[in-house]
Amino acid sequence: FGQLILKSLDINADERKADLESWNRLAQHYDEVYGDQEEKVTKIAMVGKYTGLTDSYLSVIKSLKHAGLYCDTKVIIEWIEAEYLEDCYQNSDNSEQKEKYENYWNILKSAHGILVPGGFGDRGVEGKLIAIKYARINNIPFFGICLGFQCAVIEAARSLLNWEDANSEEFDSESSHKVVIFMPEISKTHMGGTMRLGSRDTILKTQICHTVELSKEINNFKNNNSYNNNNDDDD
Repeated sequence: FGQLILKSLDINADERKADLESWNRLAQHYDEVYGDQEEKVTKIAMVGKYTGLTDSYLSVIKSLKHAGLYCDTKVIIEWIEAEYLEDCYQNSDNSEQKEKYENYWNILKSAHGILVPGGFGDRGVEGKLIAIKYARINNIPFFGICLGFQCAVIEAARSLLNWEDANSEEFDSESSHKVVIFMPEISKTHMGGTMRLGSRDTILKTQICHTVELSKEINNFKNNNSYNNNNDDDD
């Protein structure tokens, strides 16, 4: 089959020999890091809602694995169903739900880092907020992607600004503090293909922040969202 492809592309493979040295080094390094060694291990708690279908987070999984390879540490992803972190399951009459609550909290407390990925809908959002607050209070490294970052904004508004009803417009359109709003240029009536995609110029009001340090001369950032932070909520 390989020869057929080369012939179709008019490539004479006999003229050059494949150089797999760097690939072989990478493969060997992967085996060393993700093999049986348990000396350098990093546990990441993935707090999401699609934990029964992990392929939903495939790009995040691969990114974590690649980062671990770069840092010479075996990344172990521990899955948490966000909604079962909520207090209502702590004393549930349903033994299975109560067991999930206890198990997921044990995973959260033993994690070296907490990651809340993207998603849609309000199921599990309160559990994600609980996980984010736990990370903030206990100084555990946290990374929020898409909805995960939006949840971090909501949690900070509720806990640090005392805006008890702070929420996303997606979940509560009547909130007096909609800290996350629907992007104005996107249709609310069309379903599918409505996300803001690609890079977008971003104007930073202050030059004294970590974003400036990280981005240097870059002032446009990748977007893949339908909702964004509400910069007009100045209360």
